[in-house]
Amino acid sequence: MDSTVNRINSIVNNLPRNKGAFTPVIIARLAVAAILLALAAFLDLKPVFRVILAVVSALVSGYDILLDLVDRVLEKDFFSAPVILVLVTFLAFVIGYPFEGPALLIIYQLGICLIGYAADRTKRSALGLLGRNDAGFADRASIVIENDSATKTAFTEEIEKSASLVLKVLAVIAVLFAVIMPIATSLSVKEAIHRALILLTISLPFLALTSFPMAEIIGVGFAAKLGTLFNSTAVMNKLRGLSTAVLDKNGIFADNQPKFIGVKTDILDEKTFMEFVAHAVYYSDQAFAKAILAAEDREYRLDLISDFCDIPGSGVDVKIGGNSVTLAKRELLTERGEAVPYESGEENGIYYLIVAGKYIGKVLMAENLNRNNASLISDLKAAGIRKCVLLTEDSRDESEALGTSLQADEVYSEFTDETKLQYLESISGDNTMYLYANSLEAHSNAAVDIRVSKKGKYADALINPDQLEQFPEVVRLSGRVKEICSENAVFAFVIKAILLFLALTGHCTVWFAAFLEMAAALAAILNAIRVTKDPLIRIQK
Repeated sequence: MDSTVNRINSIVNNLPRNKGAFTPVIIARLAVAAILLALAAFLDLKPVFRVILAVVSALVSGYDILLDLVDRVLEKDFFSAPVILVLVTFLAFVIGYPFEGPALLIIYQLGICLIGYAADRTKRSALGLLGRNDAGFADRASIVIENDSATKTAFTEEIEKSASLVLKVLAVIAVLFAVIMPIATSLSVKEAIHRALILLTISLPFLALTSFPMAEIIGVGFAAKLGTLFNSTAVMNKLRGLSTAVLDKNGIFADNQPKFIGVKTDILDEKTFMEFVAHAVYYSDQAFAKAILAAEDREYRLDLISDFCDIPGSGVDVKIGGNSVTLAKRELLTERGEAVPYESGEENGIYYLIVAGKYIGKVLMAENLNRNNASLISDLKAAGIRKCVLLTEDSRDESEALGTSLQADEVYSEFTDETKLQYLESISGDNTMYLYANSLEAHSNAAVDIRVSKKGKYADALINPDQLEQFPEVVRLSGRVKEICSENAVFAFVIKAILLFLALTGHCTVWFAAFLEMAAALAAILNAIRVTKDPLIRIQK
């Protein structure tokens, strides 16, 4: 007996089910079901044979829905699509509408396949947008596009919650309608139940909701084409709501690390001069110090170093062998009253060495500003970001001059990597994105962390450094995606409202409600393609 039950269970579990694709089996099932339903509807047969053909049609097209019903009931999920579909089909047979139930199941299964096909083509189109982009970006973007969990956004979840509430409310209305209307009006019990079944069909979000992630999927692919790789569609969806951008100068507007050029000294030989310089910056975390240490391959006498003091953006104070040593920019030394020589044409990347209060020489550094990103802040503002904050490791005067040229709203100078994160922790990060190039050991307090690099462990998004100037278009794109999703949501609920009116007034059938729902879903998917239209015009500069 047990072996027979197990064999039956095995056969049932192995029956082909509709997984949202036009397989030969599902095509054959729907064709057979449609033929049987047509024979039942149009042939001059006895009522019993017509009902039998309709029942067989329903079983052929919807046996997997019936099997799903069992699983849902066991899970106590009584407001799921399988439960509603089977209930509507069964009651339609009971009240004398034997053809509407099978037609509903056929349209539902066809809709699932069409939506699946459209979703697959949409994902392929999104992958096609990657084109000849960086191979690593393309591979990671394809993972996001093909990962269903990564394409679910807060917006989609809210719509799903709303749809679930609508389903339950309409289910209650349907029951009340079937009970009260025959008592309160001249409407027959049969017609009241029929209209209630239409209300139940309308309550199902089984097709329209499937179309909502399509705009986000296209958006992720298009953003990757523009050089920005999001970890998920939720990150892209969040981007448009941000009002503040905090930008790190290093790696965005200038090289991550300045270049050590050489030294000038008339007092010491170069080797001895560099002994002082290298020991002076040994404990410094500033970018210029790291550049000097990277250029120097030597052994250090750490026992000679004492009283080290890092002065972010300006230089260092330290004692070497008991002698006071300062390696700093002109601005700091001038404030202290130190006299250092000046040569016409000197740039900001000059550090002067003072030993025991005496000028010894200077260290020449070069910093390459990225002119391609000079308009980044103004472009972000044009894309909808209201406030841009610039963080630098430079001195106050240098930082303010750079901030003015870049049109930054606020400028913070003399920051280290640690104080940059402390600043982000001190502000409300809900409306803030942080653009940086250096690696972080954890996520900052910003709502979205965006690293200008092809790699990033804790970043929510990565920007290809060669395509950073296109990031403002990505911000516009995120807004475009949100607009399309909102349009689709409004459209879906308008269709529901129209169907609700038709159902209550008796001008709709069960199968027509399902058909219109399917058409609405396909229209929403086609609307999602419009995501790329507006930004494309501005990108082709």
